[in-house]
Amino acid sequence: YVDASGLGLGIYFPWRQIGLYADLPCDMPPGAIFFFEAVAACSAIHEFGRRLRGPTLRRRLAIRSDNTNTCAIFTTLRALPTHNSILKSAVDVMLAHDIDVRLTHIPGVENSVADALSRRRFDIVQRLVPDLPVEVFTPPRDALGAA
Repeated sequence: YVDASGLGLGIYFPWRQIGLYADLPCDMPPGAIFFFEAVAACSAIHEFGRRLRGPTLRRRLAIRSDNTNTCAIFTTLRALPTHNSILKSAVDVMLAHDIDVRLTHIPGVENSVADALSRRRFDIVQRLVPDLPVEVFTPPRDALGAA
C-alpha cells in the first residue's frame, strides 16, 4: 500500500508488518501529488528489492494505490517526460531483482494505513495496526530526476 500527501510518503507492507515514512524530498508545487504518488510506488519497489533475502521462487509485489494515474503509468509503462525518471528507476530495480510488480487501484478508505503514514499521523497508524514498526526511508534520487 502506498500513498503521498503534502507532508510525505507512506508505504505499508502488511505481510511484513512494517510501515515506512519519508518526508517529501522537496517543496511540493501545486498539482504535484500525482508525481509523489508515483514516487511512493517506485520507493515501494526499491524497498521490496532492498529487503529481499536469499533465493526465492516468486518475487512478486502487489502494490495498492488510491491514485488511478499512478496505477496507469505502472501498468502501461508510459508516462509524460516529467515522470519517466520514476518509471526508469522502478524498472531498473524490477530487472535487477527479477521482480514482477502489479499496481492496482483501491478506494482511499482502503488505504488508511499508508495515508496515515504519509501524513505523519503515527497515532492513527498505531490505532489501525497496533505495534507496527515504522521506519524512515529515503526515496530513490534517480526517481526524482537527480543523478
